[in-house]
Amino acid sequence: MNVSLEVDVNVSLARRVFLLAYSPERQRLLSRSNLGATLQAAALYDLYEQGLIRDDAGRVTATAHRGAAAPHCDLAADLLARITASERAHRWRHWVKKGDRQATGRVGAGLERERVIKCESHRLLGIVPVRRMRLRQPQLRTAATRAMWDALKPGRPVARVPAADAALAALAYEGELRVVLGGRERRAAKGRIRELEADLGPVPEALRKVVRDRKSTPGA
Repeated sequence: MNVSLEVDVNVSLARRVFLLAYSPERQRLLSRSNLGATLQAAALYDLYEQGLIRDDAGRVTATAHRGAAAPHCDLAADLLARITASERAHRWRHWVKKGDRQATGRVGAGLERERVIKCESHRLLGIVPVRRMRLRQPQLRTAATRAMWDALKPGRPVARVPAADAALAALAYEGELRVVLGGRERRAAKGRIRELEADLGPVPEALRKVVRDRKSTPGA
């Protein structure tokens, strides 16, 4: 494995969320209703943790942070550029939702370019077009899944959970990625999620509001 690739995937929360949404059995992404918004929330969280954006009375503003590291992935870089160029500051949920339909494709393209996944198109029975996604490095999804479940262990002190792993679990929960957190698991994890989110800043709540609003306004 390319070592730099492994590090890059591990530090990019959006890419880890993408891998959680992938079903090895069905060779495609599942839980896609809110996946784009969840990926954007992950990119926002990375930018927030890097100090490239900050919360200003509930609104997102870019920071002039000289010497800061570059955003962890293309999606985060794109979000930062849009936030910086915006004529006014918007609430967090605006950036979770704005442009989310393109987020899955952007993250997937990056992973395919770096040979983490391979997308293949063919025709079923020579007629019906089918698109499948093959995971070339399944250990990366295994690592992301393990990190999520480790963060959710009730007996593990929250202070000992890496912030990125806590965010991974929280966003998988708030984004309703049922491919890894089904109904029973979600009910069992709710209290733990609230404990984890206490130190994660404004992003998980923003994602929760976007998902809630979409449920109350179908087609939004």
